[in-house]
Amino acid sequence: MIDIEFMQLNATHPSDFIYGVRSDYWLLLFVKSPALFHLPSVDVVTPPNCAMLYPPKTFAFYQAHDCEYCNDYVRFYTDESFVFDENIPTETPILLRSPSEMSYLFELLSMENFFKFTYSQQSISMIMRMMFLKIKESVKDTGMSEQQRALVDLRYEIQLHPYYQWTVEIMAKRLHVSAGYLQNIYKKQFGISCMQDVVEKRVDYAKNHLVNTDCTSQKIAQMCGYQNVEHFCRQFKSVTGMTPLAYRKKAIAEREKK
Repeated sequence: MIDIEFMQLNATHPSDFIYGVRSDYWLLLFVKSPALFHLPSVDVVTPPNCAMLYPPKTFAFYQAHDCEYCNDYVRFYTDESFVFDENIPTETPILLRSPSEMSYLFELLSMENFFKFTYSQQSISMIMRMMFLKIKESVKDTGMSEQQRALVDLRYEIQLHPYYQWTVEIMAKRLHVSAGYLQNIYKKQFGISCMQDVVEKRVDYAKNHLVNTDCTSQKIAQMCGYQNVEHFCRQFKSVTGMTPLAYRKKAIAEREKK
């Protein structure tokens, strides 16, 4: 069971921020800015997008480093075995492989904790288990370069928000590389061009709305980031081999047979 004592997203503090406390709860930080951690044996300056886990009874002592400080955090009590996993180092900054994933999980966790849905307790446990798995992945993937991490994060962002007005230039700017270089390394990393990846993620997004809503093709096209429905239909057919309406009829018919 996970009992959340308190949590906050995007907690922001000025450049002179310092925090130090010893408590009875667990503390999981997702630090989005540079920070200085005062650890038992050494002081460590960390880059943005690090995770830090403090067990109960330890002294959490950290501060901003040369700029405004920002983090997501959750304070919690638990008897869940995955939290005690010895493969997750405590009081150790861990550079996250894909910070967008952690940010998204914190958002889900905050929603479940705030609204208290019927199965929120189970959902909270599952979300936090996923958080810990992502931290374990980052611990093991120490051989991944910063550029590879940035590419994985970009692709995850495309998957989460396929309806953004993605262009090669916008994506290249995020990675601080040229458009031509981005196209080369993206295809090499994932086996697909960056813009084709956007198209396929948009089509996946459209499929869900075609089957689970009664929205028109024009409405779904807008929801997927298309400026006109004709362009949407052409790209949908190029990926699936059928029009959006034909896909809807077939998917609904197959579902009704089950």
